[in-house]
Amino acid sequence: MINELKAMAIFAEVIDKGSFRAAAKELSLSPSVVSYHISQLEKRVGAALIYRSTRHLSMTSEGQLFYQSVTQMMQAAKQGIQQIGGKNTEPVGQLNISLPSFLSQSSMIAKVANFAKKYPKVILNLTFTDNRENIIEKGIDLALRAGPLEDSNLKSKSLGNIKRTLVCSPEFYKLHKKPIVIEDVTSWYWIKLKQLSNICTFCAPDKSTLDITFNHQVTVNSVDAMSQICQQGVGLATLAEYQAKDLIANGKLIHVLPQWQVEPIPLYSVWAPNVAQSSLTKRLLACLD
Repeated sequence: MINELKAMAIFAEVIDKGSFRAAAKELSLSPSVVSYHISQLEKRVGAALIYRSTRHLSMTSEGQLFYQSVTQMMQAAKQGIQQIGGKNTEPVGQLNISLPSFLSQSSMIAKVANFAKKYPKVILNLTFTDNRENIIEKGIDLALRAGPLEDSNLKSKSLGNIKRTLVCSPEFYKLHKKPIVIEDVTSWYWIKLKQLSNICTFCAPDKSTLDITFNHQVTVNSVDAMSQICQQGVGLATLAEYQAKDLIANGKLIHVLPQWQVEPIPLYSVWAPNVAQSSLTKRLLACLD
């Protein structure tokens, strides 16, 4: 069993590093030794775990299941060492975090900063992108996602809602007849965010809701880009309330039909299903509440 445990650790390292050579370098072994242990492990379990080519490797379906079990085993072992080795040990490690670009101006950044101050030996790699990257393939420990979540085996937790404001530039506003109800702006050009549909839900003054299908000339994949283009007089945009506040105050944007509230967008944290309770990811999650 000892040899199998060693081979399982090598297998996990190969998957994490993406190649036999990179895993061998990390483990101070030769690539041939790494290959030997993987071959022996496949014989032991009676199934192919990794498909190999000269340049690429990928896990088989059996390999994916096995990798989840191996990862859980290794995390449990690390947790046991930490518990026995000393509870007062300062956390050390690295976290890769993916966030929507518009959160760079939000209170969420202060929470991440507080985590960094609390754990100065933890390295944080923050990537701001409005593209929903595959957190397993990209090695992302924690992702923040705005909007509905697609079905997956990932774990998630609600972090509340992002309030939104319908805005446009003064220049663009003057080109149209003053709107009275939300239906009046359906013929105006909007700026569409690629990740969302061209249907926007509003809450009317009487608290009823109404779905608006809007026209758009410009589509962007970044909320920050949507804000900049909106300020140039291209169309209406639904920006996060905290993004729009100062722009409205200094006259760069106009709050259109403020009595009609844009439906908020839910915000979630998302992480891999096999993350240990004592992990750095869970510590960060606690700070984001």
